[in-house]
Amino acid sequence: MDTNLSRRRILALAVAAASMPVAAACGGDTRQRKQAAAPVKTGIQAIDPDRPGNDTWPFAAAESLNDSLTWPETNVADPAAKVVITVAGTSDVIAEVRNTQFDYFFKKRHPTIEIKRETSTFDGFLTKYMAQAAGGKLPDIMYNHYSWTQNFISNDIVAPLDDYIARSPGFARDDLPEAGLAYFERGGKLYGLPTDMAPKLLFYNKDRFDEAGLAYPDETWTIEKMIETAKKLTSGSGATKVYGFSPTPQPAPDLSTVFLMPYGGRFLSADETQVQINSPEAVKTMTMWLDLLLKDGVTPSLAELQLLEKVDPWKSGHAALHINGAWIMTELAKQKAFAWGATHVPKGPGGRFSPAVGSALVITQGSRQKDAAWLYIYEYLSSPGYRFRQISAPARQSAWLPSAEALGIPADVAELVKEILADYATSDGVMRLPATKKAVDAAKPIWERAMLGKIDAKTALDEIAAKVGPLLAENTIA
Repeated sequence: MDTNLSRRRILALAVAAASMPVAAACGGDTRQRKQAAAPVKTGIQAIDPDRPGNDTWPFAAAESLNDSLTWPETNVADPAAKVVITVAGTSDVIAEVRNTQFDYFFKKRHPTIEIKRETSTFDGFLTKYMAQAAGGKLPDIMYNHYSWTQNFISNDIVAPLDDYIARSPGFARDDLPEAGLAYFERGGKLYGLPTDMAPKLLFYNKDRFDEAGLAYPDETWTIEKMIETAKKLTSGSGATKVYGFSPTPQPAPDLSTVFLMPYGGRFLSADETQVQINSPEAVKTMTMWLDLLLKDGVTPSLAELQLLEKVDPWKSGHAALHINGAWIMTELAKQKAFAWGATHVPKGPGGRFSPAVGSALVITQGSRQKDAAWLYIYEYLSSPGYRFRQISAPARQSAWLPSAEALGIPADVAELVKEILADYATSDGVMRLPATKKAVDAAKPIWERAMLGKIDAKTALDEIAAKVGPLLAENTIA
């Protein structure tokens, strides 16, 4: 799997490795943090290779489920002789057991393909594999966060998949949210298949609403209605305080889509080459949220978050309203601390927007086993593949209801997610080009000064614009 990289490209990869490894954490995109457990070598060693399974994923049940599934058709042939493909991903020990089971049954269907799996923490993943790219060696298949792929394409690290898709009549592209594919496309070609895809929703604590005698949120809600209700639901002080809404909006890759675009504002321009966070529309919106923090105490301050010892106010029942991705529903379904519900994000004067975000698997350009790699990701990311793996936020819409049922997620909420993805979820406004992490890192401490009351919103946003603007030269796509 050797590749010939120029000195210029090696330097670019080194910069990427230094600047991008924790991009997901910047946007409240907590899926990767949940997956970033310790490497799973110990967990894998405990699995019987002839009957892989554990208490969470018993082998007999996995075998029965696998046998009930019909795998999609493709005209890509299996290798004539034994080959080995390397699959590099992020996972935790429990999920890796399911991956091991998938690999076991995949090899039964494709006996000439051996699978070598490499699992790393999310935080160290990009640094590790960019170093390998600079050294001329990469795995055949790699996990990709949505904010990485455009950089990978620019550096000729990943291969387009369109020829394989054309040879696979069972691909069913219409089963994938079109808005969520934009992160992995360039020049009309698709370079990654989504591993997961979800919009953001408005979550609410039913117990807090019941205590206050207020009606639950629904699709008629505006942002003004949400804020008005959040003020009514704010009560108490100190460690027992209940916040009407959490968290306080901060600079993040999806700040535009969730909070600014409903009012006609943006963090960056649509092509991510100009800063727009100090426009009148953005200043007005961010001033509103800053007032809710500093004047009304509706959202948690930095000091209050420290008082809670970094416990998430929403997950601990200290917040009545919360906007986050559909991927948190698996965790919510398991907790017993409070009853919860979910509905559409509220609309502003400029409309209703929800980011469709996710990750993908890519085939590396230097792979010598692209056919075998395609066969693997094709089945792994097919609707039957999702049904077997039973993950939250499957990219294929046909897998949402079966996955929700298996994970204890209410069917009406799963239907809501599908509706949002089909209706108004978008990648517009979600930062994904190379300067993303640098821009967020530069903006965040300035905005935190505003959250502490040291500067007003307009001053903070002007400072952010001045600091971030020069960084965006990296986002010019040739």
